[in-house]
Amino acid sequence: MTLSLQLDALRQTAEGSRLAAFGDLGTSMVLRSSSAASQPQEYLDGLCQQARLGFLLLDAAVAAGDTQAAVPTDDILVLTPGEARIFVRAADGSGDAVLCVCSDAASAGRLAVPARGLLAAMAGEA
Repeated sequence: MTLSLQLDALRQTAEGSRLAAFGDLGTSMVLRSSSAASQPQEYLDGLCQQARLGFLLLDAAVAAGDTQAAVPTDDILVLTPGEARIFVRAADGSGDAVLCVCSDAASAGRLAVPARGLLAAMAGEA
């Protein structure tokens, strides 16, 4: 199954899911996406930049010994007006990430596990 089809399947697993994308956190670029409506590349890359910054801040908090962030995490939930975004990064440190945009936090939360599975399968772990 192609990455585009995998992203389509991921997006369809949660009602309220508007977009699923695969990006490279190192370059802050979205390489493939599946969306209910066409999105400009600038919007997609902006999501990737937001994910990159979020993970950098999270890693810095862990490195600084923040007890609230004692265990490094591979996902971030961001709430914005009218959207819930979940960013899931590959556990192997490759910089690969799945970025999802949903209508609410519950829908976004349901995409975390399948997004991790997609990244693991791409890394050959599944």
